[in-house]
Amino acid sequence: MDSELHRDVMGHYPTGVVFVSGMCSGEPVGMVVGTFNSVSLDPPLVSFMPMKASRSYARLLEAPVLCVNVLAHDQVDVCRILAGSAADRFDKVSWTLSHHGAPVIDGAVAHVHCTPTTQVDAGDHWITVCDVVDMEVARPVTPLLFFQGGYGGFSPKRMSARGDAELFAALRLADVATPEIEALAARLRCEAAALVVVDDDELTTAVTAYGGDAELGEQLGQRIPLIPPVGMAYIADAAPSVVERWLARVADPDRAASYRRRLDSVVAHGVEITMRGSDAGAFERMEEALTGYAAGRLPPARRRAVGTGPARTPHCPEEVRLTDHEIFDVGSIVAPVHNPEGDVSLLVRVGQLPPSSTGATVKTWVALLKDTVAAIERGLLHGVGRTRLQEYRKWCAGSTGRPA
Repeated sequence: MDSELHRDVMGHYPTGVVFVSGMCSGEPVGMVVGTFNSVSLDPPLVSFMPMKASRSYARLLEAPVLCVNVLAHDQVDVCRILAGSAADRFDKVSWTLSHHGAPVIDGAVAHVHCTPTTQVDAGDHWITVCDVVDMEVARPVTPLLFFQGGYGGFSPKRMSARGDAELFAALRLADVATPEIEALAARLRCEAAALVVVDDDELTTAVTAYGGDAELGEQLGQRIPLIPPVGMAYIADAAPSVVERWLARVADPDRAASYRRRLDSVVAHGVEITMRGSDAGAFERMEEALTGYAAGRLPPARRRAVGTGPARTPHCPEEVRLTDHEIFDVGSIVAPVHNPEGDVSLLVRVGQLPPSSTGATVKTWVALLKDTVAAIERGLLHGVGRTRLQEYRKWCAGSTGRPA
């Protein structure tokens, strides 16, 4: 068998990238490996396959315990440094010594502490089987892969397979709302955005505006997956089949029932109001998870966890009752924009609103938001707005099977 053919064919199969580290005579040693595997659950065994000629491996065998550092997709530079032969390579990366006595690379996806027990002769390599001593997921992101001579990351399939260039019709539709969104942000001194419905699984941010002290937060073109409780203002007016599919992503039946009642409330009041609640970090965690989900940076297990409803989300009461003198801490308010045919094509959202506001103040925000929505809906009836709506509906029919 020609060795080049072997290398070329096997190069079409990606491998994970780990750094196996240990302490030898008080100094850190290690080697980058692309052959790490799980071998057995009972007993817990792992393996890696170093070259027989590797001097680093010979030194690792002197270490009392090894740490297999599963490198992350954004650690290419770290990998290249550790794969080199420079004597000071450990000085150029961030690491700590674990309580097991092995170097742990900061920022890695996982750490597996183990001890070599068996060596199997395998041509120019050893198959080294190790007993697992301890293991942990340190940073749940996508791992680093090696494929056809280069390093890269794993991108799980996005909820929409279409490219950004294909969203042109949707983004042109949002232009109709731009003047109203900018005026709303200035009036409320907040963040305002127009979200375009891409399909029944996804929104995209098409217009953003900021007034007062509001800070830039929403990125144009950011994909927003419609996973509970996100997207209620759209789902509430969607077809029953879309509603059921959205609710089916919620693992907890009680939570799903609560969301269903919440959808009824959104239909009744015409807006979706989300409160910050007592957990100030919930909004930040939700935003981080959704950003990673849409960008494909979360591993499949974490994507599934987000997709079935995060365990801790911003406070989403089933019924928001605004009394004039009660104090509310509003996270966001979202309202649907209906086209002349009655479908929802856009959502208008306001955020970064003043905390601890009275119910009377929140009512004025809702009224201004509804006025903005009404103005955008009027813009979709005539002229440029009507033309762009027709382009958008034609695009939707061709891309998603929706009726034009």
